[in-house]
Amino acid sequence: MPNIVTNKFKISNAKSFLDSYTVSGENTLYMFLAKPDPWGANDFPPDPKDSQQNYSKTWDEIVSLKRIISTNMVNVIKRINWAAQTIYAEYDHDDIELLTKNFYVINRDLDVYKCIDNVGGSVSTVEPTGKSLNIFTTSDSYKWKYLYSVSTSDKLKFLTDNWMPVRTNPDVATVAKDGAIENIKIYNGGLDYSVFSKVTVEGDGVNANISAKQNLGVIYDFVYTNAGSKYRFANAYVSDNQGTGRLANIKAILSPVNGHGYDPVSELGAYYVMLNVKAEYNEGYGDFPTGFSFRKVGIVKNPMSPGGVLANAATLSGLVGINVSNVNGTFINNEYLVGITSKANAYAVTSNVVSGNGYIRYIQSFGTTENYKSFTIGESVIGRTSGATAIVTQSLSSEVMQDTGEILYLENRNPVTRTIDQTDNLHLVIEF
Repeated sequence: MPNIVTNKFKISNAKSFLDSYTVSGENTLYMFLAKPDPWGANDFPPDPKDSQQNYSKTWDEIVSLKRIISTNMVNVIKRINWAAQTIYAEYDHDDIELLTKNFYVINRDLDVYKCIDNVGGSVSTVEPTGKSLNIFTTSDSYKWKYLYSVSTSDKLKFLTDNWMPVRTNPDVATVAKDGAIENIKIYNGGLDYSVFSKVTVEGDGVNANISAKQNLGVIYDFVYTNAGSKYRFANAYVSDNQGTGRLANIKAILSPVNGHGYDPVSELGAYYVMLNVKAEYNEGYGDFPTGFSFRKVGIVKNPMSPGGVLANAATLSGLVGINVSNVNGTFINNEYLVGITSKANAYAVTSNVVSGNGYIRYIQSFGTTENYKSFTIGESVIGRTSGATAIVTQSLSSEVMQDTGEILYLENRNPVTRTIDQTDNLHLVIEF
């Protein structure tokens, strides 16, 4: 049987996703950096695989995690900058393809508007400006509805060349008119209408009081004395009791449920969510080490701490490691460690040694290391590249339990090497 997955379903899912982190607080979300070792001979990233084996390998390779807090999540839509000589689509409650069209714009002041009337498909030549709470007309005869403005904070976090955040302006929402008739589309202006022409509305709402404007007997616009309310269905036609007007063909355009600007997320089809997170320098006391290259970026929901509780720290290290003493030589990042007695094999990611004592943190992963054996206390380890040696004094655990939570997003990429003065700023957009 014919069926559809509605836009409302996608929008609802996007809202629910945000609510689960911003309202209930029952979940945690972390961005992670992973895979310090090369992809292969050419170090070119393959397409990620949605498989359990790939998830397990990714867990082995996670180096650092940063919690994404609720203020760094928002619904977004594709950015559409106002530009002169452009035809913008006008809002129409019957347009099933509206959300695929350019029916809204952001201006140079970062104010967002919905196009109400495009003058029969004419080009827009005058940029909409201002924050009027009423539908207004620019000198090119376009009609616009101001919805909200992008704040300075949102600009820094969420506004990119391709995406823009969606917010609700409470002043706009307060005056929004539920099911009003605030625009009437003219298909044919007709002939011989007089100044006494009026619009008759038949529908399930109340109080619409609209009169027609005519020039040389042709209807060209309307006066909305009262736009009415609660219309979910309406037919409109022009009557002329004082003249011989005829042939006008018009359509009443119904405002959204609760009105323009009441719920911009739904009105603009914001079934995308942007997550913004920064990893700065070597924050978290080394949780984000420098001097290594990461090749995977991902998002994990509800990872667990080693104690079996939901992780909630600002940063976490995904690396296991060893404390060492009697260090001879200098261990380097991205070299293999070998245990002389245990034959354990690991890929060193970062190390810190002072006066012969310190630690080495590493990954063990199938396809990267030879085994998953543990180093034993008291044995000697050697760096295959550096030739440095040391004695193992203690095992170090990861700050997150492997294979806990759900990996929601995974991106394979070319290597990015972290430096001591580096900030990694991730803008991730999820479509629902």
